[in-house]
Amino acid sequence: MSSFSQSFSRRSLLRLGVGASAVAGSAALLSACGSGSSSQQSGSQGGSLNGSKSSANPNGYSDDGQNYSGLVEYTHYDGALNYEQGTVDHPPRNAPKPKVTDTLSLNTVTGFHEAVAYFAVAMDYLVKTGSTDAFSTGIQLSSKTRSEVDALSASILAGVEKGSWYVNPSASYALASAQPSIMSDGNLLFKGQYTLDFGTEAVAEGKIQPVAASASASASAEPTEPSEDALVSDAASPSASASATAAGPASRVTIQECDFRGRYHTDSKMWELSVAYGATIQGGASTASTAASGAASPSTSEPSSAAASAEASVEASVTSAAS
Repeated sequence: MSSFSQSFSRRSLLRLGVGASAVAGSAALLSACGSGSSSQQSGSQGGSLNGSKSSANPNGYSDDGQNYSGLVEYTHYDGALNYEQGTVDHPPRNAPKPKVTDTLSLNTVTGFHEAVAYFAVAMDYLVKTGSTDAFSTGIQLSSKTRSEVDALSASILAGVEKGSWYVNPSASYALASAQPSIMSDGNLLFKGQYTLDFGTEAVAEGKIQPVAASASASASAEPTEPSEDALVSDAASPSASASATAAGPASRVTIQECDFRGRYHTDSKMWELSVAYGATIQGGASTASTAASGAASPSTSEPSSAAASAEASVEASVTSAAS
């Protein structure tokens, strides 16, 4: 799977419809999750949530009676909720930051879901602020997921340094099932979708500019080798593809398939999450024609940078962000 920064092409910034310095460093938001490893890659189940320890369910996980399908929500935050959207003078600030709860330390389905919900809010906090502080406690991240989080943070902060940011971006997750499944290694898996909303406005060159919607888009997730820290060591890597055509112009929202794979560490009493992203359902595009019209190209391997973003704008004047 491509990393957050690798999955953003030089032309992707054009989707914003703003100038050379527009959201330069935070351009990786357009494709915050790389195409490749998808929720179809490591979904083999080793058993049901029957609560009995067996080779298929060595940890004895059992259904906790909750329905976790739909939007992931987290209601525990540090400090007062006084979030401010970005302005021409400052990027978003006082974003809701998740608070560590006792439930995060439980080696149960309830604890795993709490870890997923914590991650979801931590990602929203990162998208708004560029800060990875929320990931420093509460949960652990696999090495690959951590590197992707760090790359996205660096990209956003580089944009802020140049005076460019989205006014009100947001990230959220939704789960596809009421309860997680058990993988072949005994750890837990939630399949779902990741949604990134860039908001309607961005700040560039000292003024508010609209975030332009792209034309209809399609994307294909190519097969890739599982990462070294994949929680399912014997999972296959089938190719997966998806396409979507919006009825009229696509919205500013990007949606991708994703997996949350969880391993509990008894020594630290924390959940380690490995988050894999797959096919783009809405938003990005991988063809030259859509790239020329200002859409993202999630299949590219070029790293995102302020310089690349500026070059994209130059290209736009002549011819036409996540890992």
